[in-house]
Amino acid sequence: DLERTDLADPTRRQALVWSKILPFVLLIWALTGAFYPAIDLCAGEKERGTLETLLSSPAERSEIVTGKLLTVMIFSIATSSLNIISMGLTGSFVISQLQSLDIGTRLGMPPPLTPLWLLVALIPVSALFSALCLALASFARSNKEGQYYLMPLMLVSMPLMILPMAPGVELNLGNSLIPLTGLVLLLRSLLEGEYLQALPYVPPVVFVTLACCWLAVRWAIDQFNKESVLFRESERFDMGLWLKHLVRDRKDTPTVAEAIFCGVLILIIQFFMQMAMKKMPETFLDVAKLTMISQLVVIATPALLMTIMLTRRPDLTLLLRRPPWLAVPMAFLLAVVLNPLIIKLHEAIIYLYPMSDQAMEQVGELNKLFQGSFWPVFLLVAVLPAICEELAFRGFILSGLRHLGHRWRAILISSIIFGIVHPILQQSLLAAVVGAVIGYIAVQTGSLLPGIVFHLTHNATKLLYKEIGTPDPNGNDAINWIFKFDEKGEFSYQPGMVVLSVLLSILILAWFARLTYARSVEEALQDKIDQNRFDPSADSETTDKVPAEMAP
Repeated sequence: DLERTDLADPTRRQALVWSKILPFVLLIWALTGAFYPAIDLCAGEKERGTLETLLSSPAERSEIVTGKLLTVMIFSIATSSLNIISMGLTGSFVISQLQSLDIGTRLGMPPPLTPLWLLVALIPVSALFSALCLALASFARSNKEGQYYLMPLMLVSMPLMILPMAPGVELNLGNSLIPLTGLVLLLRSLLEGEYLQALPYVPPVVFVTLACCWLAVRWAIDQFNKESVLFRESERFDMGLWLKHLVRDRKDTPTVAEAIFCGVLILIIQFFMQMAMKKMPETFLDVAKLTMISQLVVIATPALLMTIMLTRRPDLTLLLRRPPWLAVPMAFLLAVVLNPLIIKLHEAIIYLYPMSDQAMEQVGELNKLFQGSFWPVFLLVAVLPAICEELAFRGFILSGLRHLGHRWRAILISSIIFGIVHPILQQSLLAAVVGAVIGYIAVQTGSLLPGIVFHLTHNATKLLYKEIGTPDPNGNDAINWIFKFDEKGEFSYQPGMVVLSVLLSILILAWFARLTYARSVEEALQDKIDQNRFDPSADSETTDKVPAEMAP
């Protein structure tokens, strides 16, 4: 007979229980405590008619947002504090009543420093949720409509809060870089008294949390700078009129909402296709069919259909233009010289987020299926994704997102969607970085062809490594200068090659940066606003090129 014995003392066991309950409760109450005051301060003012009076005051929009943010933060902190205090008083009463009962393991009071750590974590969490709630609440036309926006915010936040409760999820460098998740894990370690274990991860958690707060505040300020967002109370939605509007009032390129909808539609179709898969592919033919369906049906078809139905200029939407004559060879060269840096980045991602044994086994089985002839695999893995994915993500989606008025914001959002489409986490992170580079090339050249060449070359390098095989460590000096080998015979690039890769990549990207890219109307307007903000005496004529087909 086996007898289970818990070697931890009762105090540690009690701290472990409280560390799993209190951080989750703290974040939930901080979110709900910030949401409803934010709705009242935005949608409520629209209903009361006081928003126009506030905006006509001498205060700047950033000052108005700061005042509202501090107000919502106070309510969020007060709501969380009062609820935790109420739970503490109720819990102490219940625990005192249970002390006289023989129930085995007895739950005592939380550790003495618990209020301190909860208060320290509550301030940045309330700031983050307050800024997010203000930005979302600015869309609402009324209090009733604003309450519906709590659901998407919860759908994004809840998985990040629940992830620390999953088995095997511990505080490490990779998890500390995940918003909310790293904060919950750090707070758990502090409540459990593991101060030495938590100390190395304080800087990354603080940095990520403050960065998220800053981005959320900037988003809220941008929303309050848009009259089309603040004054939406006169809009009324009608499905029939909306459908007629989509077809009748088409523009040359898609709108921001249409671009986001295309990305979401691709993700939804991909999700149901994965749910319909009954088993893993067993032959190369199965992999080929699955890849062709994924690329042609899931990714390319929605983008092409929406381009035909919702835009007037498919060539402008999909960037089907002739690029500068040097852009294509420079894109090919950039993909080649950037490869050592990408390999190192992939190694860093694997170090931060190690793959499970089951995932490694599945990847190994899939790689065995690609051991056939080189050219069919090349067409399937390099050519097909380069064309289909570029048409969707750097074509339709990026063209629509450029109406945001910020090219880098459009590039980053499209690259994030591009990364999410890849099913494996490690592959998604790397794909998002590569997608940002391809998006920058597409914007600077105004053509999809250089991005296709970069994408194709990037995917082809992986196949070339498999085709050539592992370099011989006993070969000539040039091989040992380029590659380094470990005890298992696996190889990676030497540090010198990585440094050379960075320098050459910077030079090639600098060449792309010298190209005069075609701004959208919103980007040209935003650039002029920023220019006048720093130099009010600047000439009213913009010096950048705005193509006639993008003019209003």
